[in-house]
Amino acid sequence: MKINSITPNYYTKSQKSYDKDNNKAPSFKGTVVPEPVTKGLSSFYEKVVSTSGFQKFIKAFSNSNKTFTHLLVAESCFLSGFYMINTLRNKKIEKEQKPQMLINDALTLGVSTAGAYLVEDKITDAVMKGSEKYFKKYSDFYIAQGRDASASAKGSLLKKVTDIIGQKDTEKFKQGLDEAAAMVGSHLKNLVGEEGKLKTFQITEDRLKEIQESVKKAISDNKGCLDKAKDAVKGTVDDVYNNASARAEAEKVLPGINKLKVLVIFGIIYRYLGPVVITPIANKISSKFFSKEADKKS
Repeated sequence: MKINSITPNYYTKSQKSYDKDNNKAPSFKGTVVPEPVTKGLSSFYEKVVSTSGFQKFIKAFSNSNKTFTHLLVAESCFLSGFYMINTLRNKKIEKEQKPQMLINDALTLGVSTAGAYLVEDKITDAVMKGSEKYFKKYSDFYIAQGRDASASAKGSLLKKVTDIIGQKDTEKFKQGLDEAAAMVGSHLKNLVGEEGKLKTFQITEDRLKEIQESVKKAISDNKGCLDKAKDAVKGTVDDVYNNASARAEAEKVLPGINKLKVLVIFGIIYRYLGPVVITPIANKISSKFFSKEADKKS
């Protein structure tokens, strides 16, 4: 005969109370902000946002190529200001120590901010060169990524060629050639190189004009045959349209690279170089000026 082992459960009054309390659904309660306050803040923000001055500021701020940097600096200023005010108010910190801490915070903020802005431009050049090499190495990948966009652009251009070839009127034919050239310009406008921007896949303004003239010539030379005109135009723009779509895909990566670059710069300067370099200087300044005052008083 097999005897099953039975482990009895004994509940005391306190255990039952514990189980009951712990089986309850958690309740979260927050502070309810009065409706007049929320309405007042909403109205205030709406008025501020609608002012022309604020809109101009936001436009200029968003168009800056250092928007992310400015935000990090603003955050650092806010935090450093908070620490300095806290230092002044804190009664547990000895009075003699406060000047040293305030000087340290102020110098660290000022030197780190200036250093971050000065260093960023130089590091940006290095990052852009590194990005350039990366995109050049993987150009085939980005061309493949942008194949649909390239095919769409070429398709619209070839449709335009069909419309032009069908024109019997000489003036309208010439107008169509100009429109085709303008279409090529709009398709490739983001490919024209600008200083400080990604150079991979770029062309110059003169090269763009050459391509536009080549398209017009390809259509004119094959006016009597639509298929030949299409083939000639396609051969002229094939590579450059592929590069245009590849550039568009490659540039999607750049914002992330730039933000990572800024975070690394600020992380090193604000959290390491600033405190390590500035703290000894702040100590010397503090001891030079405030120690003498303390000795005179004593």
